[in-house]
Amino acid sequence: MDVLTGMRVFSAVVNAGSFASAAEKLGLSSGMATRYVAQLEAHLGLRLLNRTTRKLSLTEAGADYLEQSSQILAMIEEAESSAAQRASVPRGTLRVATSVGLGVLGMGQLVTEFLGKHPGLKVDLVLNDRVVDLVEEGFDVAIRMGPRVDPGLVARKIADVRIVVCASKSYLKKQGVPQLPQDLASHNCLTYSYSSQEGDWPFMRDGTEEKVRVSGTFRANNGTVLVNAAIAGLGIIRQPDYLVSDAIDRKLLVPVLPAWDAGAHAIYAVYSSRRFLPTKVRALIDFLVERFE
Repeated sequence: MDVLTGMRVFSAVVNAGSFASAAEKLGLSSGMATRYVAQLEAHLGLRLLNRTTRKLSLTEAGADYLEQSSQILAMIEEAESSAAQRASVPRGTLRVATSVGLGVLGMGQLVTEFLGKHPGLKVDLVLNDRVVDLVEEGFDVAIRMGPRVDPGLVARKIADVRIVVCASKSYLKKQGVPQLPQDLASHNCLTYSYSSQEGDWPFMRDGTEEKVRVSGTFRANNGTVLVNAAIAGLGIIRQPDYLVSDAIDRKLLVPVLPAWDAGAHAIYAVYSSRRFLPTKVRALIDFLVERFE
């Protein structure tokens, strides 16, 4: 039987003084209220109420049970109220994973601003260029950039990011300026080891896609490291605009093959389930979407 419902009906009957009044308050039929209390008594093996045609009264066992069950019902009500409050107000610790580049160049500042709006929250921001396992590693959400989202995860797009191919003036002066994507095959291309397109760089122009197989003397799992290597004149890189825009503005790097579209990725907020999405996660995602827009 449903013991918890039985407790609630029993308590309501005692407080109302009759099955009919309790049933009306609970939205039950009088017969259903009577059945719940009878089932509870059968479950306990005790008579809780003395019934006459004119009144109800508690047995000694019923009085003891009412006192203890009332405490249980009060605790449940408090727990439900607390849960409802947490569901409406972002609270607790929010574990967020993102790449080193995104974290250093933007997410750190955005999280600082976000916390200013939600004083009841704490954020644990972990910077890692590898793709983390949200469930196994205990993350609430990951902010990722890529051409697609892993199957089985839920994602919301936050922003679009352009991909830029570039190199230093010193490298291009020494090795020559590529005129076509295929020319990259003979250049020292510095590749990002976590990219699904690490060895095959795609380009688009006039609706035609070209892919070139590239290779080089240096690969790394961090975009900033590759940017610094390119600035030092080691080779050509293919990186998101937020990592190279400052170096291009300062003339430390120059775009390569600017007439060709090197592609675009999206920045996603990725989480494990759409059902019962915690308020703290929804608040962060909504904030990031608004700020990037």
